[in-house]
Amino acid sequence: MRERVYVALLSLAVAAGCGLVRVEPVPDPSAPSVLLVTIDTLRADHVGAYGASFARTPRLDSLADRGVRFERAMATAPLTLPSHASILTGLYPPSHGVRHNGVFRLRSEHTTMAERFRDAGWKTGAIIGAAVLNGQFGTSQGFDHYDGDIYGERATAAGFAERPADQVTDLALDWVRTAEGPFFLWVHYYDAHATYTPPEPFRSEFAKRPYDGEVAFVDFELGRLLDGIETDGKLENTMVAVTSDHGEGLGEHGEASHTYFIYDSDIHVPLILAGPGVPKGVVVDQVVSNAAVAPTVVALADLPALSDADVADLSQLWQGGSGPGWAYSESLAGQLDHGWGQLRAVRSSTHHFISAPRSELFDQLTDPHQQQNLLDVGKFEDVTGQARKRIADASSREGGLAIDDIDAETRAQIEALGYVVPGPAVEQTGADPKDAVRFAGYGFKALGLFFEEKYDEARSVAETGLEYVPNSAMLNDVLARVHFHQNDLTEARRYAERAVELNPHSAEFHAHAAFLRLVTQDLEGALEAFSAALAVDPNHVGGHLGMMWRIKLGAPLEEAARHAEQALEEGAGRPGVFETAGETWETLGEYERALDAYEQGVAKHPDSERLQMRLAIQYARFGKKARSEEHLLRAGSEAEDVKLKCHLGVVYGAGGNHVRAESIFREVIADHPGAIRPTVFLAHLLRTTGRDEEAEQLDVQPLPLEELPGGEVQLAPARG
Repeated sequence: MRERVYVALLSLAVAAGCGLVRVEPVPDPSAPSVLLVTIDTLRADHVGAYGASFARTPRLDSLADRGVRFERAMATAPLTLPSHASILTGLYPPSHGVRHNGVFRLRSEHTTMAERFRDAGWKTGAIIGAAVLNGQFGTSQGFDHYDGDIYGERATAAGFAERPADQVTDLALDWVRTAEGPFFLWVHYYDAHATYTPPEPFRSEFAKRPYDGEVAFVDFELGRLLDGIETDGKLENTMVAVTSDHGEGLGEHGEASHTYFIYDSDIHVPLILAGPGVPKGVVVDQVVSNAAVAPTVVALADLPALSDADVADLSQLWQGGSGPGWAYSESLAGQLDHGWGQLRAVRSSTHHFISAPRSELFDQLTDPHQQQNLLDVGKFEDVTGQARKRIADASSREGGLAIDDIDAETRAQIEALGYVVPGPAVEQTGADPKDAVRFAGYGFKALGLFFEEKYDEARSVAETGLEYVPNSAMLNDVLARVHFHQNDLTEARRYAERAVELNPHSAEFHAHAAFLRLVTQDLEGALEAFSAALAVDPNHVGGHLGMMWRIKLGAPLEEAARHAEQALEEGAGRPGVFETAGETWETLGEYERALDAYEQGVAKHPDSERLQMRLAIQYARFGKKARSEEHLLRAGSEAEDVKLKCHLGVVYGAGGNHVRAESIFREVIADHPGAIRPTVFLAHLLRTTGRDEEAEQLDVQPLPLEELPGGEVQLAPARG
């Protein structure tokens, strides 16, 4: 036995030496761990260590005291995904090719620092605060664990699903406690991003400065994260790097948030390093790029350099050396979103040059808030010539704009954040963003109000915006959504059709118009539009779900099943896709297929209370009362949703369990006095069971048959 083991081990060793078996690298146990923290939308001048006396950022300030603070760190772009791609790779956006959120992807040929650490044997993890950094965009490269698929309840007034900082911290600490040996952990906090709604006590304490309240909340959670790592005995040997992807306009230069400008308010960010290999209490005054985080951290960990990085390791700067003294930034968002001109900039310690349709040059020594454009009062060929050469150098590896398709739900999430997600074929006007940016805000504001369910206000803002930009597909789409929720289907459809007319290259606009045709009883028109959506994007989930309706025009069941299968495959990460597929099967009378869709959904997303409720309804339909009640308990608050609870009552009634159905309708009526649906359903049930006098006392009109849920036309036994 011992001989066989020896021979097996020898064979394994030989195989490994010949490259037949991959041997996992094992780092030196004394090697430092790395904690990379990116605080989304954090301006440097709103951090105490950077001179903000009004800020409450004690943990950031403490880190700066025990490490190196870079006084003039500049983000590569005022957008989350491009800037984070730079932070992870050491590349400027022209080199890594990610120029906007949502439709660009960091390609696998670009090496991230996470890949360096993983390949050297470090455990690698990432906890992401918002879906704008969903792993599908390439930022997950090199991570053993990447927690970035964020779906569920909208957490902000703008409608964007995010994780608050306390949840991010909890998840990060959970991961650290499982990591044995050196680790590389990236933690992304999103809270400082608009809309600013900090939790208590920060909300009350910063009532007049909610942005700073969000920053204070994140700082508190950063402290909790560091304390937790210290409690685990791992902080002393952990290198900490903290920076931001971009700043925030906060009204400066006429910009409330960020995206289209590259002034200091948008790109001047904190950058702090502390821990093993980093001196204490050092301030570096030279201008640096936040893209330098990757080469610096990799060098401090004594790993192979990122050979193609555009920027150098910063450790030479605190050792008395010098760097280039300038940093490159850009925003192509205006061009991609609206056809405006590009913005590219070079920031040095003395000047900030912005190349634009009307270029700008600012003296940073005498005009730190960048109010006076020197090019309006004189010529500065020496400064602008040098800056243009540096822009050309930074852009020398630039390729074409390779835009990727994304699914409709991810696009909607990111646009609800306040970003436009660009589509193809935007008419190029060449306008200067300084002249046009005031119009871009109408769509964002209207969409935010829509997600807050302030429909009248959203409608007013969108209509005002159309007076200035009548050819805005986004504004027309917002108005279509608003009118639908206000039950004006005719106007909703009109605006949806106009959005398609203005931007026929958007699969989402085609699908939205198709849905409105469907609910206005235009089945053939709806199927034509769903088909158009798939012509634009063959993987569009909504398009495939819509094409299931071809059964109504005589298409075989197998065709609908293929579309449903593809939709569930493409949208497997989103509970709502399983719900829509199941609901469509219900409406088409295919209850067993609906049950299968809901079962798949719950298996994939057991925490989805809405899917639990849908499954409870289907089990009730098939007479599996015990299983129905089990999932009803798991449905949580969704079990009290008026529409779904009424649906459950209808199903029980259709199955002949009139007592249970009646109790459900009466519960809903008691909880929601004045609700029409449960009263109508109860009246219908009473008439069905011969209790006409009781039904008359409810004083409601019979419900039109097409309004009954799940395709039911009467409270009679269900099919199947």
